[in-house]
Amino acid sequence: MTKNEAIKFMKEGMKLSHKHFTNEEWVKMGLDGQMILEDGVECSPEDFWRWRQDKSWDNDWKFYFKNS
Repeated sequence: MTKNEAIKFMKEGMKLSHKHFTNEEWVKMGLDGQMILEDGVECSPEDFWRWRQDKSWDNDWKFYFKNS
């Protein structure tokens, strides 16, 4: 899915993964708008996307399922 689609689902609390993530990595958005990572780290959306500016982050998002 695209980045924009992924953001929509993250805002709904869904866990998403990306081709650049390992099999255990995911991200979702909390009710307060903070990005929540699988290890419990939280950051603002601005901080999360600051390091993901390359066009490769515009696509290839997927729902996170354990062992996927």
